[in-house]
Amino acid sequence: MANNIDGLIQAYEKVVSGKWQETLSAQERIWFLVYDPDSQRKVDFRLIDFENTTKKAGKKWVRISFKDCFPDWMASHEYREEYFSDPESLIDQLEFDFKAFAIENTIQKIRNHQIDNETVVAFTDVASLLGFARLSDILNSIAGEVKGRLLVFFPGEFEKNQFRLLNARDGWSYLARPITA
Repeated sequence: MANNIDGLIQAYEKVVSGKWQETLSAQERIWFLVYDPDSQRKVDFRLIDFENTTKKAGKKWVRISFKDCFPDWMASHEYREEYFSDPESLIDQLEFDFKAFAIENTIQKIRNHQIDNETVVAFTDVASLLGFARLSDILNSIAGEVKGRLLVFFPGEFEKNQFRLLNARDGWSYLARPITA
């Protein structure tokens, strides 16, 4: 019997191998690979299988991780020492400064690759943003940068057309296509 990750890979294979419509909006070109947060390590271990499935379908693969986004921002911030001694003062900076950094950093990473209409850009480690910035804000700001498809590895749930990251808060409706096992 196939495990849940095998089921995700099979579901992804059907989507990536299918015909890609050219007339979709940027938000409709986003795919959410939805899985239980407890499966995160298993998914991470099998990322190469998703990449190979993409290449087997004749598409290109670019992976962008959010794991270092907050540490990179914090390390470069001139007031980082003050924030470490008084973390509460950081809250106002997150909404504006960090969110702008995350968006610009992601756009720069996308532009550093030769992305075309046949490329899957895979966003991994999106849970690293939880508590710092809303994934939906970042996706809304960068969606137009991806000409092919944007695949978001999404530890959470999809129910009644709502996505919930880590099942932690109210979800949001999105035009993205869910991929589930």
